[in-house]
Amino acid sequence: MRKRSKKVKTMDREEENKERSENFQLAIPLAREETMSNQSADNNPLEEERWFFKEISGKEAERTILEPENKEGSFLIRKSRSNKGCYALLVKHWDPKLDVRVMHYKISSSPSGYYINPRVKFISLQELVKYYHESNNSFIRVSVKVQNVELTPDDSFLREVSIRKALQHVCLVQLLGVITRSQPMLIITEFMSQGNLKSYLRSDLGRQLELGLLIDFAIQVVNGMIYMEENCYVHRDLRSANILLSDTLECKIGDFSLTRKLKDHRYILLKDEKVAVKWTAPEVFKEESHTTKSDVWSFGIFLMELVTSGQTPYPGLTFAQTLDFLENGLRMKRPMGCTEELYCVMSMCWEENPWSRPSFKQLRDLLENL
Repeated sequence: MRKRSKKVKTMDREEENKERSENFQLAIPLAREETMSNQSADNNPLEEERWFFKEISGKEAERTILEPENKEGSFLIRKSRSNKGCYALLVKHWDPKLDVRVMHYKISSSPSGYYINPRVKFISLQELVKYYHESNNSFIRVSVKVQNVELTPDDSFLREVSIRKALQHVCLVQLLGVITRSQPMLIITEFMSQGNLKSYLRSDLGRQLELGLLIDFAIQVVNGMIYMEENCYVHRDLRSANILLSDTLECKIGDFSLTRKLKDHRYILLKDEKVAVKWTAPEVFKEESHTTKSDVWSFGIFLMELVTSGQTPYPGLTFAQTLDFLENGLRMKRPMGCTEELYCVMSMCWEENPWSRPSFKQLRDLLENL
């Protein structure tokens, strides 16, 4: 047991956050303030455009766009002082999470025109502004995952991009776009305003949720896992911290960095591959492989998180003590507020023999009948 544990690295959420790419919320401003410019004729000199500022620094541009008469969505383009032939697009927008009031976009130039991410090329800046006006007419909030160039190998990031493209379901966080041809590489997904379920459960509001709503959360998650099971993917990191919530309390599975395609109904762990010990089935450490039944075990731990307001499983036990606890055939006891019926469902997920555990479809039937 100890020999095997050297091959499989362990992690908790704090350690994992250091290893993974930075996650943050970004509001992409697509709304416009028409009063700043209603001119987009390609023949107009730049100096005549109301949105163009030739001789102005970045700080001066920010002060200008933040003036009270400029409404949300107002923008300007200024000439870069440091990069010859380049420009910057500044948009007035306040993101309360980032405490950012002006969004900056670099406009690069090439012999054939100008471009701004995503790399749509324009013959002139007037054409770019026209596109900016006409192509979009509302704000869309998104979540952006940025590759950490120093810590994350390119192939890991690209693997996650490939998996997200392959998995499209209403109970999985929707992929909106990716940038992989320039640094930093980005994964852009729908924005889930209530954040991760673990933090929500630990909040004052989360601790007051009724059991019926918690079970509804579980059913939404299990629907996403049914889809993954049917498409032969194993999640490998199913936990409340990786479930995201929308304004209307829709639950969606949100992190796929450890997700893998199954081959012959299993995924063989690579050397030094990380696992989250307290959510991981015992056979993963013994056989050094994951199956859908390993995800079912993790789902049982997720159910325990739901009824304990996001408490970390096996409280008071270290990783090593948790492994010994499970090796001796022990399981977590039924917590206060958890019905016998729901605890029975958890216990079924924690059967020693993986193939004695229910499928996700069976789990959905069980939960819907509680």
